[in-house]
Amino acid sequence: MRKSKRVLAQFTFFDRTGIQRFLEKQAQKGWLLEKISSYGWKFRRIEPQKINFAVTYFPEASIFDPEPTENQKRFWELCQHTGWKLASHNAQMQIFYNEKENPIPIETDPQTELETIEKSAKKSYLISYYLLTVCAVLQMAIGVWQFFTDPVEYLSRNSSLFSAICWTALLAMCLMEILGYFKWRKKARKAIEETGAFTETKGYRNIQLALMWFILAVFAVFLVTIGGKMAVIAVISAAAVSLVASLVWGFSSLLKRFKVSANANRIATIAAIIVMSFGVTGFLLFAVIRGIVSTGWLKDKPSDTYYYKGMEWAVYDDELPLRVEDIIETDYEGYSTSWYGDESLIMSKHNAYQRPRMDDLEQPDLQYTLVKVKVPFLYNLAYKQMLDDFPRNFGVTYKEWEIFERAVEIPASEWGADIAYQLYLGDEPQNEYMLCYSDSIVILRPDFNMAITAQAKANIGAKLGGVIVCH
Repeated sequence: MRKSKRVLAQFTFFDRTGIQRFLEKQAQKGWLLEKISSYGWKFRRIEPQKINFAVTYFPEASIFDPEPTENQKRFWELCQHTGWKLASHNAQMQIFYNEKENPIPIETDPQTELETIEKSAKKSYLISYYLLTVCAVLQMAIGVWQFFTDPVEYLSRNSSLFSAICWTALLAMCLMEILGYFKWRKKARKAIEETGAFTETKGYRNIQLALMWFILAVFAVFLVTIGGKMAVIAVISAAAVSLVASLVWGFSSLLKRFKVSANANRIATIAAIIVMSFGVTGFLLFAVIRGIVSTGWLKDKPSDTYYYKGMEWAVYDDELPLRVEDIIETDYEGYSTSWYGDESLIMSKHNAYQRPRMDDLEQPDLQYTLVKVKVPFLYNLAYKQMLDDFPRNFGVTYKEWEIFERAVEIPASEWGADIAYQLYLGDEPQNEYMLCYSDSIVILRPDFNMAITAQAKANIGAKLGGVIVCH
């Protein structure tokens, strides 16, 4: 039978009522709070019994204090004389327990108790959530900018979706804490004015825990969907963040053991956060990236290599949904085929290249971009962006530039498409096309000398118009 356990309590700082009830239930199950740390709340086994708990706040205390202040010690002694034993403390929060059936409360004046909670909340609790809120808003703003800049690229990356979900959940958690605190404070002030009674606190522990487990579940799905090698990099990155947090916490704890003052500890800890964030994380990422580059771990291994004009060239043999051979007849076998891109749960974007050897450049090449829309209501968003990007004029209008690229609608049925466009340079048609199917969009750029016959169009529609799974 285990003698101790750790619990991820995740209580709101000011939720005095919720913490007391939780600890009383634990005592009835045979567990008594022993220590509060960043690794959870530690409990030791006792005989199951009914124990009263009291959560109080001491504004003078700080998480950086090397030891309790004299005023804090006197407060503990006063509580001890009235039967309240200190279970644990964490910065301003002090938790006591009393085994008597009806003990005298530690706090007897609701107005003083409310003011104490307000002072304690202003010292660290609210500041930390304000900073987290600003950070979340900035990260979400970056995501919104990326989305509006290139929505197809953004929605095709699982990392973008994961980041958006996590920062949204963090923002929701922060707003829940901040707004919940001010809502409770307003209600408490009113109750004291009207009845002189202290208002019970209300936390959001279950919601917070649900959000945390939700983020972990999303991270697990993210790791599964991005593939083995990228998943390893994601895990290493998460481990680097955890390592930095552990090192900073350990450094601050070491300073407290050496009796360094709270102000000096605070400054040194902030400096350590900055240095270790850039130093440790940078070193790990540099080491990983260097290892990847030196070993070619992330690169697709070529099927063959050859030399041309003193340089080594790679030949790839990726599977492509559409090849030059599907458009024209050719017996050329020296092609290098590449297929790469991103794929998320809602959209994918892949680029395909089929190129001849450098010493056979007279052979036709082929390149195209294939976007697969897995969520129907996002189709129009992808369609509009790709139609805007199809002509490569970089925002230049006809009035500013007489020779410009434009998309001209052409008959789509022969391509097996719903809508089709051909690129025009001024009034000259180019051998480049945009083909829109029910759930996919293709930007097709065959060799400029490659003739696209009616049979070739039918082949292209058959190859690219259906459900395509190609990795």
